[in-house]
Amino acid sequence: MVRTHVLYPDGRVQADENIALARGAPEGCTVWVDIVASSALGLAVIPPEWRFHPLALEDCVHPQRRSKYERFPAHTFIVLQALDTGTADEIDTVSVRVFVRPGLVVSVHDRPVSAIDRVDKLVLSDSDRVGFGAERVLHALVDAIVDEFVEVLDRWEDRIDQLAELALTDEERQVVPQLVSMRNHLGLMRRSLLPQREVITRLRDGLDEKDQGRHYFQDVLDHIDAVIDTAALLAEVCSGALQVRSDHINENLNRVMKYLAIVSTLLLPMTVVSGVFGMNFDVIPTTHDPLGFWGAILLMVLSAAMLVVWFRAKRWL
Repeated sequence: MVRTHVLYPDGRVQADENIALARGAPEGCTVWVDIVASSALGLAVIPPEWRFHPLALEDCVHPQRRSKYERFPAHTFIVLQALDTGTADEIDTVSVRVFVRPGLVVSVHDRPVSAIDRVDKLVLSDSDRVGFGAERVLHALVDAIVDEFVEVLDRWEDRIDQLAELALTDEERQVVPQLVSMRNHLGLMRRSLLPQREVITRLRDGLDEKDQGRHYFQDVLDHIDAVIDTAALLAEVCSGALQVRSDHINENLNRVMKYLAIVSTLLLPMTVVSGVFGMNFDVIPTTHDPLGFWGAILLMVLSAAMLVVWFRAKRWL
C-alpha cells in the first residue's frame, strides 16, 4: 500500500494512493510517501532517481529491532520503533524506516502503524500543524511515535496502581504474574526507547543552531526522557509491590506456623502424661483407682493451662 502526500508552501495538500503524484510534484513542494511493504517486491515502487542507498533498502526488508541513524550521500536513513497498539497490557514494536532528504520523506513499515495513520489524518485535516519542509514532516512522525508510548504508559500506570493495592489482599492470586509481566514490558519499553533517544538527538544536532527545527526535536527529546524515567519508576513500583506481596505472604505463613507451634506445644505435656499411663507395666500407680482417669485428664488440662499463662506472660499469644 502506498500513500502519497504533496504539501505546498501555501498550505494546500494533495494526496493519492499512487506514487506517480510524488514523481510529478512541482519543485519547492514537500513530498511524504508512506509505503507498507514487507518484501523487496513492495519496495519496487520507489523511483530509482531518488537514489536511495542499496544498504538502506536492504534494511527495509530485514527485521530491525534497534533504532539507528545513518547518513548517505543522497539522503539520511533512520530506523524508529513504533508501538503496535493491538493490546493494552502488552508491548510489541514495529520498525519504521524513514528516508529523508530536502523536500522528500519516505516512511516504510511492514504492517500498519497507528502513529503513521494519525499523521496521515493530521496532514489531510490540518497541515498547518505539521508545517512545511521535510524536517517538519519527520518531526510529526517521530512525535506521533513517541506520543503513543506516553499514552500506553499512562494506561499502565493506572493498572500498576491497582495491582499494588491488590498485592495486600489474600483473595487476588493473579497479582504476582501480572506484576512480573508489567515489569518485563516496562523493561522492554526502556530498551526500545534508549536507542531511539540517540537517533532523535542526532537528528536535532544535525540541524543548524538557528534552525527552528531544533526546538521541535528537543521537545520530542523531553517527552522521550519523561517516558524513560517514568518507565523506570513504574518498574521500581512493580518490584516494590512484588516485595510487599512476598512479605505479606511470609507474614501470613509465619502467623500460621506460630499457631501450629503453640498447638503442638500445648499437646506435648498431654502426650507425655498419656504416654506414661499407657506403658505396659503390671503395676502403675492409680491404674486401678476409679479416679485415676480423671486425675490424668486434670493433669493434662492443668499443664496446658500453665503453658497458656506462660505464653501470655511472654506475650507470645
